[in-house]
Amino acid sequence: MLDQLKALDGDAFQAKYITLQTEAHKQAVAMFSTYARSDDDPALKEFAKKTLETLEMHEMHLKDVAAVH
Repeated sequence: MLDQLKALDGDAFQAKYITLQTEAHKQAVAMFSTYARSDDDPALKEFAKKTLETLEMHEMHLKDVAAVH
């Protein structure tokens, strides 16, 4: 991801950054959702549940930013 961003600037950088962050948060939400629902380790499951809320909030904010740009 960093290599993709290094070659860009201005609007191109901003567009690519938003795209990459949106995809990264989508993947993180999917992974943490899976752990929160079905992991065998209670501590990991609880951590995933708590962290999932923050990740989902970040994902929502990114959607708002993407809609503006």
